Amino acid sequence: MAKHKLFASITVGLQTIVLKIADLTNMSILDYVKANVSIGADIYNQQMIAFQTVDQACHQLAGFVQIMKDYGVTSYRAVAASSVQEARNAEYVREQIRIKTGLNVEWLANAEERYLHNQAVAYNTDTFSELIQDGTMLIDIGSGSMQLTVYNDGHFLFSRNIKLGPLRIREMLGDLESKTGDFVEIMEDYIRSKIDGYHQFAPKGVVYKNFVLVGTDLLAFKQTFMETSSNKISRTRFAELYQHILTIPPQALAKEYRVPYDSATQLLPSAMILKMTLEITGAESIILSDADLADGILVHELFRTRNNSLNHSFTEDIIVSARNIASRYNCDTEHIKMVEYFALHLFDRLRRLHGLGKRDRLLLQLAAILQDTGSYIDMNAHYVHSYYIIVSSEIIGISEHERDIVANIARYHSAETPSSNSSAFQKLPTKSRLVAAKLAAILRIADALDDSRQQKVEKMTVSLKNDQVTITVHSDDDLSLEKQTFKDKAAYFEEVFGLKPILRG
Repeated sequence: MAKHKLFASITVGLQTIVLKIADLTNMSILDYVKANVSIGADIYNQQMIAFQTVDQACHQLAGFVQIMKDYGVTSYRAVAASSVQEARNAEYVREQIRIKTGLNVEWLANAEERYLHNQAVAYNTDTFSELIQDGTMLIDIGSGSMQLTVYNDGHFLFSRNIKLGPLRIREMLGDLESKTGDFVEIMEDYIRSKIDGYHQFAPKGVVYKNFVLVGTDLLAFKQTFMETSSNKISRTRFAELYQHILTIPPQALAKEYRVPYDSATQLLPSAMILKMTLEITGAESIILSDADLADGILVHELFRTRNNSLNHSFTEDIIVSARNIASRYNCDTEHIKMVEYFALHLFDRLRRLHGLGKRDRLLLQLAAILQDTGSYIDMNAHYVHSYYIIVSSEIIGISEHERDIVANIARYHSAETPSSNSSAFQKLPTKSRLVAAKLAAILRIADALDDSRQQKVEKMTVSLKNDQVTITVHSDDDLSLEKQTFKDKAAYFEEVFGLKPILRG
């Protein structure tokens, strides 16, 4: 009989703090607690979270800790949504939470947050794999931002974050409501100005059939727009109700649809966002998903500890996200493909030497894909520019810390090696510096084997025997350039691993 594994997820958002306790043996939710805390209003009005709000949040979180103790929960993950980190005193708030509740709250990068959310949607949607065979947009509306994610032919294509959420809109434009006769038009203009840029980056040629709404206040949305218990609303029905709520003040909306006043104030900007994105896609209906960030944490933990999996590969989504960035900067596709293959083959054959894991392999793959992005800016010292491009890019599914590791691998894959004055490298924790150094050394060797960018090497074998690394290559072409470059780049490999690799062929 399987031993029950209780796990808790805690999410701190701009408006709510959520606790979900689940039994991961059968993925059943044992308890769900939600508390309202107005963190977002503080941030958008004062750029800081007020002391009273921090105190209220700590009080609620302390209650969550007690509930976890009552259930006997021994493992948890507590995260703060990316928008919370916009507060100037965010780090001090996190420390206050630790002192007053004992909870260690983790900052989530937007890319991680949306990745977890998408996993939850996939897990909670039985037909997800079939759904994304056709053009599908997931629109994840948070209080302070929205994420547009596109799938087609069963594959991830694109994801873009826009700093546009109903709470952010209301708080930023709130002062104008009493000073203008057409606040609705001003709100529409503001939302359109933020969404219009989407066309510049959106994938071309996608015919959208499905439009999935995630996040936002779905209770208010359901009670306003849904006629039945169905999770789908037609575009025609949405348009009718949209025109209806345009003319009704929030107080009347709250009363008519039996929703909290705070939810009612954000219903119109949420509906406006949906209206404009529906116009972009041309989709004929909206599918609602109840999955939230807390669900995403539970699903991720389930996969991590119990080897469960979805039909859709979200790891592949991470890789595609990197490929999209490489394509945007006109990287040499054939060179990337060859270096990526060499790097991963070296990693797999040299496990006994480097001692790294599956996640590190993914970081190496991402670095191999993105190593030459900097050439778009300047061919000279392109690796420096690659570093800055990577740290400034959003790679969906990896943390900011992992992104820094990938950027450093790319930074040192070429001519330079990390030194005591390498500030980007030194800011990594010691353990991460070791990971980055090992992977950069491997990537250097892989890159050297296609230095001519002509894909001359047809086959490569790697042997690790008697503490000797031997790489044997086969080619009908002259490999003089590759051999010379290999000799130059092997020095760093020897420095990191204590072994000088030998190239034969």
